[in-house]
Amino acid sequence: MLKKILKSLVLFFLIFPTYTFATDTNAELFVSKLSNDAKVILLNKSSDNQARLKQLDGLSLNNVDLDAVANYTLGEYRQKLSDGEKSTFNRLFKDYFVKNVSSKLNDFADQDLKVLGSKKLNETNIVVNTKIFSKKDGQEIIVDWRIYFSNNKYLVRDLVVEGLSLARTQREEFASILVSKGFPELVKILENYIKSN
Repeated sequence: MLKKILKSLVLFFLIFPTYTFATDTNAELFVSKLSNDAKVILLNKSSDNQARLKQLDGLSLNNVDLDAVANYTLGEYRQKLSDGEKSTFNRLFKDYFVKNVSSKLNDFADQDLKVLGSKKLNETNIVVNTKIFSKKDGQEIIVDWRIYFSNNKYLVRDLVVEGLSLARTQREEFASILVSKGFPELVKILENYIKSN
């Protein structure tokens, strides 16, 4: 029995390449730089709030894989939509996401991020482990960044805060609306949020 287990382990490590378990220092640097760039914008008192939010919008658009996140948040319901409906949703989702994230980032101006390490899952997917420290109350939060790498560019696909996936949470919220009220209502909710923020 032990021989079979050992043989299986040997085969496993031979079949799966070593990069699957390697760290990715470039992804770690990407997360660290993204965090620092956001902090510089937030702490820039020479800019008014609107100017800072606009800069944060640009940072989100350039560093988050918004099309992939939009597709994920619709789940299986996406297959029921026409190309036009998918296009409408993706456009609205980008505006919704950017406004939602930018408004929440103001709460993190007093916090520091420390990269703890990373794990390369495959050629395109990396998890970067970080800890966020709050100077105000001394709170520590574990945040795992799901990073996608393609065409020599790193993009954020999800944040897992203390074990809770933000993308999955958003998907569940949208699923609830889609099941109970349908796609037109979801579009209306997104449009109303964008107008009021």
